[in-house]
Amino acid sequence: MVEISEKLIHQRIQARYSVAQAALVRRLGNLDQAEDAMQEAVVKALESWPRLGIPDNIVAWLVTAGMNAFRDGYRRESRGRELILEMAVTERDHKEVADDLEDDVLRLIFMCCHPAIAVENQLALTLKMVMGFSQTEIASALLVQERTLEQRITRSKRKIAATGIDFQLPDSSRLDVRLQPVQQVLYLIFNEGYYGSSGTLLDQALCRNAIFLCRSLCRLYPQPENLGLLALMLFQDARAPARLDEAGKLVTLDQQDRSLWRQVQIREADVLLQKALRHGQADRYQLQAAIAGLHSLARRSEDTDWTEIVGLYKLLLQKQPDPIVYLNYSVALMFDGQVKVSAPLLHELEPELGQYSPYWAARAKLAELQGDQENRAAALQTALKLSGSEEEMRHYELQLGAINKPRGIPGHRIH
Repeated sequence: MVEISEKLIHQRIQARYSVAQAALVRRLGNLDQAEDAMQEAVVKALESWPRLGIPDNIVAWLVTAGMNAFRDGYRRESRGRELILEMAVTERDHKEVADDLEDDVLRLIFMCCHPAIAVENQLALTLKMVMGFSQTEIASALLVQERTLEQRITRSKRKIAATGIDFQLPDSSRLDVRLQPVQQVLYLIFNEGYYGSSGTLLDQALCRNAIFLCRSLCRLYPQPENLGLLALMLFQDARAPARLDEAGKLVTLDQQDRSLWRQVQIREADVLLQKALRHGQADRYQLQAAIAGLHSLARRSEDTDWTEIVGLYKLLLQKQPDPIVYLNYSVALMFDGQVKVSAPLLHELEPELGQYSPYWAARAKLAELQGDQENRAAALQTALKLSGSEEEMRHYELQLGAINKPRGIPGHRIH
């Protein structure tokens, strides 16, 4: 018998976690009970799958195991026996079609992102209930204390119970208000997987889940904003195979092997974007997708239309005037040959982005274009010190080594 690793089992569970968890929430009508049932199911999977193999229908297996654990818990408490027998589910009875299961996941996301829940808590609750992350993992990703995170999640669950937030999709009269926080959470989930604030670039499970959830959202609500968001994710994710080299080092966009990019995915994203742009003024997701599309559709790095990208960033700044967008705009100006315009903008951002490693990577690029190797090295050292990603750190170290070697100083690792 082929031994099945615990890592593979975790990957398979993670890929279907949101669907199984949402199905349990629908059956039990209680977030805490559904979460406990799901955790019991995961434990049973880790115990039995190495011996019995991974089941064909992972969702059905997890829901069955979760419901059985819930039933057994009530039996131990000697109450609710008749109710439990009515709610018992077997794997053979689990016949929901794919769209119904996906709709359950959307219902759960809309519940976690209800306007009654504080904005800063919506992402945490979604990562916990929909993605199945531990509180330790979420606290690390969101840069908050674990105790603080636990309190936020507990308050959010109590709010759902107290205000009677139900497990339903929003009606058309409330759709615009309800869609925005869901879009924001899906965007943040994808970014966490793609950029890895918790220390690991390219968490493929997070990216795939965000894309799956966004596809489900577009199926029910094909609004231009949703289509633009999905196009953005697909453009970005299509370049993922080239972002790290064989040694696990970050490869910058201009150095990536474009033959590794997923061209079918790029074409799909382009079709979605063009469809989204036919409906009035572009929103921030469509503009970001358009920028990503210009990068993805360029056959070579030197074919990139940086002037068009600069223009798109100007439009994006009107809708999203935050420091990160200004940083990206400054970088685009550099690559468009407008170093003198970019330089003062970058320096003005230091008070807000001085603790952000990509900011110092941009400063290093600026110094390189200005022929200032001393300031380039200083900026790279700061970026290295602030980076939370091993892949980025290796990238900065190699750049520092390349600067030092011509001067007779061997490359070295800076801690």
